[in-house]
Amino acid sequence: MTPEDFFHHVFEFLPRQGPGCTGATRKAFSFLPSLPQDAKLLDIGCGSGAQTRDLAELTTGTITAVDNYQPFLDFITARDGFGKLSGPITTVCASMDALPFGEGEFDLIWSEGAIFIIGFAKGLKAWKRFVKKGGFIVVSDAAWFEPDPPQKLVDWWAGLGDVPGTEDQLQDLVKEAGLTLIATCRLPEAGWWDNYYVPMLTRITELRKTHGADPAHAAVLDAFEKEIEMYRRYGRYYGYTFFVMQNPG
Repeated sequence: MTPEDFFHHVFEFLPRQGPGCTGATRKAFSFLPSLPQDAKLLDIGCGSGAQTRDLAELTTGTITAVDNYQPFLDFITARDGFGKLSGPITTVCASMDALPFGEGEFDLIWSEGAIFIIGFAKGLKAWKRFVKKGGFIVVSDAAWFEPDPPQKLVDWWAGLGDVPGTEDQLQDLVKEAGLTLIATCRLPEAGWWDNYYVPMLTRITELRKTHGADPAHAAVLDAFEKEIEMYRRYGRYYGYTFFVMQNPG
């Protein structure tokens, strides 16, 4: 198993592939005006579909769930209960920077904790074309919550290639993308621990027993443990912020 395959393997049995919680998804959704009964939603970077299911319970429309890792999409398709929700869910395996959709195809684009892969500014500008005039985009991304974060923390983020901006800086990027900001809200600390880091620690313990002897696999697990430790020590300085936006028109 290559390090990349092993990276995905770590996530396969977790409830989420990133920080999040149903309460935060519902809160961000609550800032949206009423959507059409037949609204079309696009969930980008959906992973195994935790927030996809939440969205399906919040709307009567249809949802297209996109990820570039087919096993996550297979989990959505097979997951008990998805077919019983009010709106059907279809899956598409595609890269978020090469989405196979048409201009103005969706009423709402949603993406939790995934836009960093393409970049906040680039993602907003690229995805805007797929949402209708007057439609909405909601994303969550990492942001500084406190001024002057410790240099050790900044250096760690720099090593990941994704140093956060402040919430004000990200709001400026929303304007530059030609979108109107409706609201922001932060992911609570429980969204990091309860649904992500606590299950992740259990998963790491299991995988060290079966894969820890492989240096490449051990390095992947070390990186995850480092991430958890950084949040444990410095979590007050950063977190995820939801940005609820509208495409003017």
